[in-house]
Amino acid sequence: MNDAFENPFADYGKIVRGDRFIGRKKMIGVIENRIIQPMNPGNMAIIGMHRIVKSSLAYKTIIEQSEQIRRLADQALAADDPWDQIKRFFKKVREAGYGTLFILDEFDRARLLFKGDTAFQRLRELADYPDYRLSLVLTSRRSIREIEHEAGSSSPFHNIFQVQRLAMFGDEDLEAYFSQFSSIGMPISDDSRARVLFYCGAHPYLLEMLGCEIVEKFRQNRKIDVDKAADAIIQSVFEHYDDAIRLLQEEETLNKLLQILFGPVIDVRQTDVTALENYGLIKPNENGRYVAYSEHFHAYLEMQERAAEFAADLWPIWRDTEKALRQRITNAMIDKYGERWVGRVEKAHPQLKEIFEKCREARQKDERLFGNHASQNLLDFTYPQDLFAIIFGEWSSFKDIFGRDKQYWDQRASLLAKIRNPLAHNRDESLREYERQIAEGYCNEILNTLNVGHQAGTGQNAVNQST
Repeated sequence: MNDAFENPFADYGKIVRGDRFIGRKKMIGVIENRIIQPMNPGNMAIIGMHRIVKSSLAYKTIIEQSEQIRRLADQALAADDPWDQIKRFFKKVREAGYGTLFILDEFDRARLLFKGDTAFQRLRELADYPDYRLSLVLTSRRSIREIEHEAGSSSPFHNIFQVQRLAMFGDEDLEAYFSQFSSIGMPISDDSRARVLFYCGAHPYLLEMLGCEIVEKFRQNRKIDVDKAADAIIQSVFEHYDDAIRLLQEEETLNKLLQILFGPVIDVRQTDVTALENYGLIKPNENGRYVAYSEHFHAYLEMQERAAEFAADLWPIWRDTEKALRQRITNAMIDKYGERWVGRVEKAHPQLKEIFEKCREARQKDERLFGNHASQNLLDFTYPQDLFAIIFGEWSSFKDIFGRDKQYWDQRASLLAKIRNPLAHNRDESLREYERQIAEGYCNEILNTLNVGHQAGTGQNAVNQST
């Protein structure tokens, strides 16, 4: 095998067309049956997350089969008040026996460009009235109804569309993807395939980006090494994750995603779960629990969920309480045992060793996956039941801080541990309002007991110790 073979993924990130378009056969058929084949085609909205190949799908199914009509269009747009001329143009086109198709890519921008009802009403008129009957194909991340609402429109524009939600690749699409390697003499082993799916799941853009690097690494040393290829592009992967997270924050969806994956489940409804599943961002695993579309992205979200900037999105008082407990434990244990307190606590209380071992394993996993992005604070990997287990194990150091007896605080610890559990088998599970109020009261009580606002923080410089 020589070096002259072409990398089938070399143009990843661009709109792909022709033979470079992978998979989506079922979706292509749906679009052709709605838009291409009928004498009177309908309207379609292709909804999907960032870089899920919405534009490429529109290009593949429509642009590659299109013809242009320009002369009358130029005349209509040149008029001082073009609306009547525009309608006249489409009427003449219709009378001449032609169909007209508009593809409005990245239609999310319409919520900023089309303020009020006028633009949506005019588009609806052109797309719905038999005199004009142009067909519209929109691609967007948000639903058309949501875009209208954000633009301040009360138009029923969204009702004229058949909605197709574009999520991750299906099994047939994945087979088409992996066959690209075989086509250039690089068959992928089951182990390598599993590593690709670990990093990318079934996300088309990530699969193509990683695929491109796998091929180039193979060109250099004649070896398929998925992990080394992933290392080479990891910063780009992080940037993609951060772009997706930013978009979820803008759409006020991130907090729902984090609640479903990691808890506490405060205000998630079944419609939220369904929407995130439709986007392909979450899926149930073999145990019925929800996970992100790839193990790597799931771990990245879990790491980021601990960051301060995510606290406001999820539940501020809950995150403040966890942070305060971790800091107070660190301070008290450093005061008693010194900076190497973790090992000494494990020796004094063997029953706590399992907690710290799990924290070390979680930290090592983050370090392998994310390098210096990973937290070095061992207690960042604890849950409420772990924190209170340490407190109760070292009760002599904490009883004066907490005042009341262990039984009193164990009641509070049990409820806080319960709400920290992620959404599991019951998709309708959520924290009841009275439980939320009680939990919020417990959090306030803990924060007041710890006197967070006046905490001296004697162990601040050692909080990141890596014992």
